[in-house]
Amino acid sequence: NNFVLRCEMDRTKLATGKAVSEEYTHGGFNWIATSEKSGDSANFAVRCVSDHKGPWKCEIEVGMHVLQPIGYFAFLSQEDHVFDENNFNKVVDFHYSWSSVEYHADIPNHKFAIEFRIRIIRTEKMEAEPGMFAAPNNRSDVILKIGEKRLHVSREFLAVHSPVFETLFFGDFAEKGKEEVEIKDVVYEEFLDLLHLIYLGPMEFTDRSVTHILKLGDQFQMERVLKQAEKYLTKTTGLDEMKKLIFADQYRLGSLRDHCLDSFTTLTQLTNKIKSSPDFALLSDAMKAAICERVAKLA
Repeated sequence: NNFVLRCEMDRTKLATGKAVSEEYTHGGFNWIATSEKSGDSANFAVRCVSDHKGPWKCEIEVGMHVLQPIGYFAFLSQEDHVFDENNFNKVVDFHYSWSSVEYHADIPNHKFAIEFRIRIIRTEKMEAEPGMFAAPNNRSDVILKIGEKRLHVSREFLAVHSPVFETLFFGDFAEKGKEEVEIKDVVYEEFLDLLHLIYLGPMEFTDRSVTHILKLGDQFQMERVLKQAEKYLTKTTGLDEMKKLIFADQYRLGSLRDHCLDSFTTLTQLTNKIKSSPDFALLSDAMKAAICERVAKLA
């Protein structure tokens, strides 16, 4: 998830006051960096663009380094930034004096160059696209209708992953043998995320998507999906521990429950969390008992 964009300015470009890096594709996004004269300064910007049709987000850490006459890049500054579908231009909060740019560009066999060393921290594409499910293919034999939208899938493949679908497609139900089956009580975009997960393998969960993946994994009794979501929840720092305990309680995720309780290393830390969280009342008696056991161990 690390890559470099470089802007270079020789004597020819110096006259225009502008420099642009080559466009670079990384992490599913298109990247470009620019440098432009503004008064007595050179302003720098990074641009992130996605072809994704729905909402998206990309959080980065960007460090800026300038080429020195002796041949190495010296560190200038570093900062974090979040791009999304409404905010894809970032004017970096660093201004380099234009006289310094001219100085570098005028040195024989040298040029002004700045590198943007970028690390992608996390990304979210908040709405999966139909892709392989939009039209019939050599592996599809049934249409799932969700609202007014349709998805082309394989009965057998879904049945392997879900006893609910196995019963629906191969049990003694009216849906057996139908070319089109209506799926109720699901959100199209959320169900599409589920299909991408089971068809294409491990997906990059987000704090947003894990909520509906858990719900659907439980609804369709997909144990492997629940385990993948549980693994993500043990690692993410974006969700409160009490929220994770609610997930563990609701979806019977024992490893997540133990992980969350073990994260409280002092009695004060745990009791303060309980007192400050309105979600504590939502927990089952069994989960409250597990918390009490942890309190006793820390006492």
